[in-house]
Amino acid sequence: MLNNTRPGNNLLRVQVYDYLEKQMRVGALEPGASISVNTLIKELGVSRTPLREALLLLQEQGFVSIQPQRGVRINELTLEDVRDIYEILGGIESRVILSVFDKLGSKEINQLKKLNKKIKLSLVANDIIAHNQANVDFHEVFLNLSTNQRLLRYVKNLKMLLYDFPRRDYGKQWNEKNLLEHGEFIQLIENGKAVEAADYMRDVHWEFDPPDSFIVISGTKQ
Repeated sequence: MLNNTRPGNNLLRVQVYDYLEKQMRVGALEPGASISVNTLIKELGVSRTPLREALLLLQEQGFVSIQPQRGVRINELTLEDVRDIYEILGGIESRVILSVFDKLGSKEINQLKKLNKKIKLSLVANDIIAHNQANVDFHEVFLNLSTNQRLLRYVKNLKMLLYDFPRRDYGKQWNEKNLLEHGEFIQLIENGKAVEAADYMRDVHWEFDPPDSFIVISGTKQ
């Protein structure tokens, strides 16, 4: 049950959202599963209004689908969904690189190198949680140089779908390819090649060309 001693539907909505987000992240609410609104009301001890507001936000972000008279369904991520997200992220990140390239100095390059090393170590340790977080942090080195907050929120939601709902491991081959491409990207930045770095991010790094074994079903790699 949530702490609802403080007044206000807005606070309750945030609490409900955070609770459901966490349940999806840890896999307690699995992709494809349906949940009853009445059951959630009883479990969380909240009224229907803040719960519905939280669910509407999660639906807008692509995490759930509200089904009239049938409850709420946790969305599955299909292969086509991943392909579409890759295309969107490639275009967005490419544009951001061009707009912030003059801000990418030695400090940012060193951050990129440290994070790519962290990604490599997480692969050796088979720590997918650390890997996914370091991977997101790598891209945020240049993304966070942008002042477009709407864009940053949108990118964050897409990456949560890719990596966190539930926690996803796209496989050794994908992860190692990702690591090598990061290294190539860093080299382009060091050489001052803005257009080439942006093109590489869009056309190579975010190109969706999965191996035959890359199949996403209900959020898992099979």
